[in-house]
Amino acid sequence: MKRLFIILSCMLALIGASLTPAADETMNKPVDDGPAAPRADIGLIDNFRLQGDLNGDGTEEIVLAAWSMPGGSGVFIYLMVLDANDKGLTGQPIFVGDRVQIRGGEILNNQLSIDVIQAGPDDPACCPTQKATRSWRMDDKGQFVEQPVVVTGSLSPEDIGGLAWRLESMNGDPIDEDRKITLEYEDGKIRGQAGCNSYFGELKPVRESGQAITIGPLGSTRKACPEEVMKREADYLQRLGSVTGFSFNGQRLVLSWSRDDSSGVLVFRPSSGLSQ
Repeated sequence: MKRLFIILSCMLALIGASLTPAADETMNKPVDDGPAAPRADIGLIDNFRLQGDLNGDGTEEIVLAAWSMPGGSGVFIYLMVLDANDKGLTGQPIFVGDRVQIRGGEILNNQLSIDVIQAGPDDPACCPTQKATRSWRMDDKGQFVEQPVVVTGSLSPEDIGGLAWRLESMNGDPIDEDRKITLEYEDGKIRGQAGCNSYFGELKPVRESGQAITIGPLGSTRKACPEEVMKREADYLQRLGSVTGFSFNGQRLVLSWSRDDSSGVLVFRPSSGLSQ
């Protein structure tokens, strides 16, 4: 509970608010400051947590990532460094940028590094394509100083490859662990398990680099399974064939789909096993 209080205090500090008893602990309700009070949505980025010694004192710090939507189209990303012994925030929150996607990171030799996808020189703010490593070190005043950015390439479907992915949620609905729905990508082809049948198809970029992709046509085997399983499989394959783009959120792969007047996301986590 103490750590939760610290995290919420830090998150509220990002938008210039203060924690009061009127604030809902789950951050699903705004602070009740009257009808004219501004509202900013904030939250933690799931599945991102680093731990290590950043200031060389022999004790470890915890790094979490948070997002803030203060209004308009921006989604501002921050890193928060917390003392592992619940002593509060270490230094000020680190502003990473607007609509930056964090893929992972590490703490090594007292340096905090994260792998990101961020807007390059010619990218619109909505659609970052530049892959980079961002790093920070703590100075003798306890503040984090960013080191030179290392650009590592441009986003492409090849960034989906190299891992087996398992569907975690579909349009926000969690997928049961016993419903094995997977995806793998290699050389323009995808394959996986749809819950009952194996499927396969093509994945193509719309442009040489960027998040826009198309998937299909899709084919599958023809086994029969219980009706509930077959319905979930049909829903998944229909949405997979309507995918228009991909992005990353922490260690998660996010496929965005759009069909007629409907849209949503398929969220995958890395899987320890490959599809058979």
